[in-house]
Amino acid sequence: MKLMSSFLFLFLSVFLLNSCTHKEKLIPRDVASLQANGGMEGIWFLQGTSSTRGPYNGELELRRSNDGTFNVVRAVTYINYFFDGLKVQEIWTGKAVATGDSVTITYDIRQGDFITRLGNQKREPSDFRNPVTVISRFVASPAGLATQFADKKVSNYSEWITTRRDLEAKPLWVNERKNLDAKGPRIPLAVRGVINLFKLKIGYDKDPLVKSYKDRPEFKDEHPYIVFDPTDFEFYRTNKDIIRVVNKITDDISITESVVKRNAYSPTLAEKANGFDKNARDFHINEAGMLSHAILDDNGHLISYQYDGDAALWTGMYVGSQAMRYLATKDSTALQNVRKSVKGLITLLDITGNPQEFARTLAAYDPKTPIPEKWHRGTGKYENLIWLEGGNNDMVKGITHGFLWASLVIPKSDTEIWNELRDKSRKLIDLRVMQEKPQNRPAAYGLAAYITGDQGFKDQYVKSYSTFKVKISGYSFDTTFYWHGSADWSGINLGVVGDITDITLADLLGQNKIRDQLRERLMDSWVTYEPAQRHLVTLAAYGFAYKHGTRGGNFRSESSDTRFVSALWQSVWGLREIPYPRPNLDVSIDHSLRPDWCMSPIPRLFWKAVKKPEPPIDFFYQGLYNYPVFELQAFSSNFVWKDSAFLYQTSHSKGVENSGVDYLYAYWLAKYIGVNNVD
Repeated sequence: MKLMSSFLFLFLSVFLLNSCTHKEKLIPRDVASLQANGGMEGIWFLQGTSSTRGPYNGELELRRSNDGTFNVVRAVTYINYFFDGLKVQEIWTGKAVATGDSVTITYDIRQGDFITRLGNQKREPSDFRNPVTVISRFVASPAGLATQFADKKVSNYSEWITTRRDLEAKPLWVNERKNLDAKGPRIPLAVRGVINLFKLKIGYDKDPLVKSYKDRPEFKDEHPYIVFDPTDFEFYRTNKDIIRVVNKITDDISITESVVKRNAYSPTLAEKANGFDKNARDFHINEAGMLSHAILDDNGHLISYQYDGDAALWTGMYVGSQAMRYLATKDSTALQNVRKSVKGLITLLDITGNPQEFARTLAAYDPKTPIPEKWHRGTGKYENLIWLEGGNNDMVKGITHGFLWASLVIPKSDTEIWNELRDKSRKLIDLRVMQEKPQNRPAAYGLAAYITGDQGFKDQYVKSYSTFKVKISGYSFDTTFYWHGSADWSGINLGVVGDITDITLADLLGQNKIRDQLRERLMDSWVTYEPAQRHLVTLAAYGFAYKHGTRGGNFRSESSDTRFVSALWQSVWGLREIPYPRPNLDVSIDHSLRPDWCMSPIPRLFWKAVKKPEPPIDFFYQGLYNYPVFELQAFSSNFVWKDSAFLYQTSHSKGVENSGVDYLYAYWLAKYIGVNNVD
């Protein structure tokens, strides 16, 4: 009904304009061609002026459609208006009706997309639900066909078209955004029962917000989607000085949304790696070698480091990234980075003074600042540092990972670090977490065996695997699962780190049987997570299993080489979606305000309902749409590979910058394992 009303208004407008046109009025020769049959179709040169951003020029494409109207693409670039030194281009698409010497165009423009607040500027909820319908009526004038119109929010426009050229094979702009199926296999009845019990416990189905989506088709079908948007990738690669604002009211918020996408697609992957490598070294690796957030002033200068409570894991992955960078490039700077940060990992084991415990991270001691809760000051040679207690299963994987990669690149002639690696690899075995979490023992024994060359450790390594219950496809402690958009997302990243460590150690120690079973387990994990497109899993599976000929039982029964190659191609897009630089803004985002968003019928991390106290109901909310990194995670995530895939809200305070080590790890992994097309 709304569409019919719009077209009725459009045709009535044209009729009224036509009836008021003076038939003997002299019009320019180029415009007169409109009166010829089909003369309107083509790409017209367009000029105009905005009341807020000044003059612009561009093109207006009119391409005849099957219903007798024209599909319109309006592409204009402002001449004197710049945003952060970049030109601003508007792309609007719409429908046109032409009669005689006039043409009427209708555009539906979004008022709100996903940013709800930028500094003191805010969107209203209604902005996301209600597009603005812009009517542009071109009539004859001495300058050509001219029009005046307003976007009803920010700007008034005056523009005209004159000369025309032929259509190109493709329209001036094409929307390539699409939803990819992420549902996965049917949920087993036993799992369904567990999910329903947790839903009942937290009252999920009775929650008013959840109930408001119960009639949506994707809700009924429990159907999640990945939103893939490669639109304008090629444009940004060849037009690095332009921001495209597409079908939106052009203001600071919509331009900012577009800038982040531009910063994802404009730089090459190598350019982003160079930027993040320099940022990490200059702003994010603190005095003790640990990965940190950077507190920056308005000019981008470092004020101080802010600790990250999971730094043991991220620093281990940083060491891995720099070791792979060194192996791929022989860049001595990468080797220096490995040295600095592996010393930080070594200190985590020494500074507690307790052989069974290790620290989560380190920071410089400031006598003017009180030591925070759960932090402690080091003693002796570590009195200039403070350390955070709570080293656990997750963090120890960062230490073993970092020690392994450091041992692969640091020359044996560097006796200081090698002596420490030998000593600390022995100490890893005595950590409390090795007794509490037996799945960590093989890596500890294997690392000690490789670094020290002690046959006794190698025997213990083999024995530690023989005590595990063996599955057809690899060893136990494999808790992979994916049920219609629900998974242990941070555990997936942790699993990848552990798999790379374990497979590499087995290979180095010549334990081919163990290595091959571990490779099969990794391929089984990939099959589980294939619908969710966890790009880091795909890269790891390719480099440490697939390219060595491993497929796995689950792969042979449920997947194919064609599907894997497609996923590997898609993983490169995962890198492309990460912008450089990361936006450092005072911003809030809420995709649930979009009219096409839908709540998931399955609670997020539903097993967390057993926690005491029970989390609030909104803790369990998640959507059915996984948005591109440049539309959500880029604004606030410190590590995209561990984030929940179907989150929809985030916020960030200006001045706190995340490191980009997530990008570096995936990029240098891809280069190290020889993934093609990493450009």
